[in-house]
Amino acid sequence: MRIGIDARMLGYSGIGRYAENLIRELAKIDKKNQYIIFLQKRKIKSEIRNPKFETNHNLQILNSKNCKIIETDAPIYSIKEQSNFWRTVVKQKLDIMHFTHFNVPVLYRRPYVVTIHDLTPLYFPGKKRKSILEKKAYKFVLKNALKRAQKIIAVSKFTKSDILKNFPFINDKKIEVIYEGAGATAAVKLKTKILNSKFLIPNSYLLYVGVWREHKNILGLIRAFEKLKKTTKLVIVGKPDPYYKEVERASKNSKFKKDIILTGYVTDDELTGLYQNAAAFVFPSFYEGFGLPPLEAMAKNVPVLSSNTSSLPEILGDAALYFNPRDEKDMVDKIKKILDDKKLRNDLIEKGKKRVLKYSWKECAEKTLRVYNSLMTNFKITNE
Repeated sequence: MRIGIDARMLGYSGIGRYAENLIRELAKIDKKNQYIIFLQKRKIKSEIRNPKFETNHNLQILNSKNCKIIETDAPIYSIKEQSNFWRTVVKQKLDIMHFTHFNVPVLYRRPYVVTIHDLTPLYFPGKKRKSILEKKAYKFVLKNALKRAQKIIAVSKFTKSDILKNFPFINDKKIEVIYEGAGATAAVKLKTKILNSKFLIPNSYLLYVGVWREHKNILGLIRAFEKLKKTTKLVIVGKPDPYYKEVERASKNSKFKKDIILTGYVTDDELTGLYQNAAAFVFPSFYEGFGLPPLEAMAKNVPVLSSNTSSLPEILGDAALYFNPRDEKDMVDKIKKILDDKKLRNDLIEKGKKRVLKYSWKECAEKTLRVYNSLMTNFKITNE
């Protein structure tokens, strides 16, 4: 089979990590099929052809004989995505195309699989989609992607149920729940002094990792931190978002601004070091389809506090201490509890070690490959 995979979001948020790890594991376990990997043109030289590129060293596996890279000038969520990208994919005459996000070209008619990570824009459209037209365009593209897909991969049971709730015309048998894996960041122990010199970070702190969006509730976390009255620091890791400057503003205007550290973008090695030196990881999101960062924290032996919403209880199980993200007092109380109770921290660390074993990128790839194979089998039977 010729199988295409949309990896244009490589290096961008959790979806990029999903694409990277899925491709890497598929290349390991499947030597029979040929994979056509679609990447954004501006990323090719820096992220793939340079083996020293720090965040995508694992994709050196793309040099294998059954992987081929195709450049495309089609940024995500752009008009070119519906024209240039569509034409590029069509030219490859693929047996199956795997779109790793909902943004499927509406004119694409060959068999495809689409992965739906969440339906965040339905609930939190954000400032990028300001106009009614943009919001309608998102819903149209999403609805088309779901309707025409031969198979839909949902990254959690919660996401599957959310799809069915919002799009009742979808047959539930069409949706396959395949969990993501837990962590693939480099297992490098960075010395604390290295982190101190770059980020002015102490030996112990509360840590948040993720994109800056409204649904991530970072402002709620900052407000809760201000009420802690604790001798600790708050480290917020993530690339500043020009559409959501409220985080920088809240940090700058806080009376505890010296204790709130915004690192900006960090490398995988730096991220590992930041996890390993944290007193606790806090994930205050209002809405998540899966939630990779808390699992990465667990993999690094960090106790996790998490909001009790959406998919998070499903994914994290009993390995996290939960709070109501809309109740800042509850968040404050739970943070105090985890900082004060050494036994609780140790219990959560041990449970976290076991929990992450439930999520494997290898298993994710194996189940995804079975989806590809089942589609080809059904296609052959239908056309015989």
